[in-house]
Amino acid sequence: MRPFQFLMLVVLAVLAQLVRPIDVRAQELSCITVSIIVPTAVGSAGDLVGRAVADAATKLGGPAFRVRNRPRDIARQLIEDAAPNGCTLMLDTQIQVAFEVLGKGTTDWREFKPIALLTRTPMAIVLSAGGPPPAAPKGEEPEPPSLFGIVAGLRDKPESVTFALVDDPLEQLLFLRMEEALGARFRIRSYANGIARYRELVRGPAGVAGFVSLKGAASRIKGEQLNVLAVSGAFEPGMLPGVPTIGSEADGLTFGIDHGLFGPRDMPNDIVKTLAETMRSVMETRGVLADLHNEYGTEAALITGDGFAQYLENLSADWGEMLQRQDNGGRLGQKS
Repeated sequence: MRPFQFLMLVVLAVLAQLVRPIDVRAQELSCITVSIIVPTAVGSAGDLVGRAVADAATKLGGPAFRVRNRPRDIARQLIEDAAPNGCTLMLDTQIQVAFEVLGKGTTDWREFKPIALLTRTPMAIVLSAGGPPPAAPKGEEPEPPSLFGIVAGLRDKPESVTFALVDDPLEQLLFLRMEEALGARFRIRSYANGIARYRELVRGPAGVAGFVSLKGAASRIKGEQLNVLAVSGAFEPGMLPGVPTIGSEADGLTFGIDHGLFGPRDMPNDIVKTLAETMRSVMETRGVLADLHNEYGTEAALITGDGFAQYLENLSADWGEMLQRQDNGGRLGQKS
């Protein structure tokens, strides 16, 4: 080989080593804006989590992160059609697993690339008050309803208490998991959406149980419109002092609405890693969830990459086995 040819090969090899990392970085950082598609309305829990995360990610430098609210079917299609370059992502709950387990979705979570589980938001389990409680005998304090008393009554007489349930696969499975852990069986009354259910709990007859946000529970407990029986998180929230966790009656059970970040199915692992590290920095940013925590009890629950995928696999298996154990024929979606 001639010296000139050998020298050219050496130069080309050195250039290749120099160019390759630049190409990878250009692929990872090619976005001027990263769109986070949220398949819920502005002001919803997913929207609030998405905007808090997007603002914090933008402040880290690099691409700007922006939330785009779209109906669920459109959001799913946008992710399926997106280039796997990290520029289009979706923030969603574990409802993707619920769709799969209940057979109610056109796709399951495996059609997307799990990037990072970000947050968990607990819920309040409440009982409608139906107006101010009757006056207690003189010198006595009225005894508020308790989760212990409700569960004890249901164990003696199943379906003696009605639970207001939204027609939503995720809420249905969380409800069944709670019911199983409590060893109790409620009667189900279905509502089209959370607004209709909340109005019924606040204004309707006494004795109807249901899920509401911690913020919604705290705003109505002062007016004696709701009795808060328990919260679904692991800790007593500051805005509901003295309210027990459901785990005290449900063998340590905790649950909530989990929000995680997904990308197109074929997204390369190096981009997943880059985005996961960005989300790690976001979750470590002081105050990023302060408002959500104070109003809704939202906590960071960071699990990235393969760990997030395994979490979803485990959840799918657990819920599938739960449905096999239970006989819920005709209960989900029951009208009354």
